Amino acid sequence: MWEALLKRYWLVTCLKESPANTPYSPVMMIFAAFWFFMVIIIQWYLADIKQQFTLANSILAALTLLCSYFVYTFVILKINRKVNRALQTLTSLLVSHTMIHFFAFPLLLAVPFLAKANLAQPAIVFIGMIYLFLTLSLTLWQFIVTIYIYKKSLDLDSLAATLAGFGLLACNFLTVSFWH
Repeated sequence: MWEALLKRYWLVTCLKESPANTPYSPVMMIFAAFWFFMVIIIQWYLADIKQQFTLANSILAALTLLCSYFVYTFVILKINRKVNRALQTLTSLLVSHTMIHFFAFPLLLAVPFLAKANLAQPAIVFIGMIYLFLTLSLTLWQFIVTIYIYKKSLDLDSLAATLAGFGLLACNFLTVSFWH
């Protein structure tokens, strides 16, 4: 069962399946929210090489980030009279973003090495450029998936879906910057 579910969400993440074809399940949404929350907390911990942020702040930031996903998506669906799609849209966003975040773990493990590295060495500069390229690629992929999910869920054209994606990005950025 889990394999079939993950495969379905993977197809959404690869832009091959619509969120409408994912399960309508409150339990799945709670499960997705929990795993998204855990992955975000772990990644923030790994990225915080100077240990500047407390665990309490990271937990509060992750909880408010989840709230921003829920509130923004609900509001945008409400405005477009598609609230009945909220559960599948939110679950698709959370599962897809979690899957993409898993690909970032190897990059996060390289952060301490790159932070201490001597940037005068050409090999380190090359590794740094690969790191930046991969980070930007994952960020772009996540943004494109967000646009795709909003486009399918809201029945929007590409421009309107892109604007909706920028709205979620801005909302998330403002929410997290409040805590960090």
